Amino acid sequence: MKDQLPDFHQMHFDSIQALRGVTALFIVLEHVRFLNCGAFGVDIFFCISGFMIMFSTHGGGRHFLGKRLIRILPLYYMMTAGTFLLLLLFPGMFEQTRANPVFLLKSLLFIPFDIGGGTIQPLLRIGWTVNCEIFFYILFMIAMRISHRFRGLLCGLFLVGFVAMAHLAPAPCAFLAFYGNPVMLEFIFGMLCYYVSWGLYRRNQAGRLPGFFGAAGILGLLVGFFGLLVTKRTANVLGFLRPLRWGLPAMLMVLCAFLVGLCHDHGQNRKTPSPFVRLGDISFSLYLVHYYPVMALDRFVFDFSAPSPRAFFGVAAAFAVSICLAIISWALVERRLSAYLRRKFLAASK
Repeated sequence: MKDQLPDFHQMHFDSIQALRGVTALFIVLEHVRFLNCGAFGVDIFFCISGFMIMFSTHGGGRHFLGKRLIRILPLYYMMTAGTFLLLLLFPGMFEQTRANPVFLLKSLLFIPFDIGGGTIQPLLRIGWTVNCEIFFYILFMIAMRISHRFRGLLCGLFLVGFVAMAHLAPAPCAFLAFYGNPVMLEFIFGMLCYYVSWGLYRRNQAGRLPGFFGAAGILGLLVGFFGLLVTKRTANVLGFLRPLRWGLPAMLMVLCAFLVGLCHDHGQNRKTPSPFVRLGDISFSLYLVHYYPVMALDRFVFDFSAPSPRAFFGVAAAFAVSICLAIISWALVERRLSAYLRRKFLAASK
């Protein structure tokens, strides 16, 4: 007798959460100067985000944007305010960037601006990805209000439209140039992952996949990371080349993680290692809090300009410090503060 299948939208894929955690570690390595090997992690994050937004809104989108803002804004605002304070105390800390109150306000409101030298980014340098996420959430909410059934298609058309306008306009403004970056197309890749994954699940007659699918998924993830590491060193990923050379492999890696999770959730005893899942839980905090500790260890303690035994020990220290700070941030901000804000602002509107 066949086992009762769990509903697709009730499943929990620890493997995708683990992929998020490993990806966060690669982004930490991106900011170690002599390694500089994890920028593609952003592309994986964007694909996961597109997948999970479609997945989590299947049954409706009540409080969709409110929940996302409550989870993201507190830590982003804290790190942005901290950056502004550092610039006030140490004006020469960053090239080009200065403690301009207008820059602070625009960063908090997700309004792109030229920070100097033609670079469009918020005060918090790595916060550009958070700006992209928020913009994607807003477009997705609009699409969902128009048609829940076709929310993915409509949001994809909005994203394609912005990218097209940015590249067809003779002199796009900062807003259009920033949010029309081709990397925004990778959210579409993530939404496509959702449709493909759901299709695989529904067409699988018994709700089971052969055991080798899980192994193939793990192999695909390993090959994917290796390929991205190679292209990080050798390939041009400017403009539309980034979603092609990093975004498409990232999409396939999310599908591979889905296959691993599907085999596990259907009783094939392939448990995702829990440390990686826990890293996935704290990945947003790890992404936002790691930059300054890594930079401080580089400048004042270990010197990451070239490989050396001391520098490699510094990488281990950077991981340890960043993960410890991320755990604290996750516990205090992402869990406690966000839970309080949800109770205060969302529970009252039910």
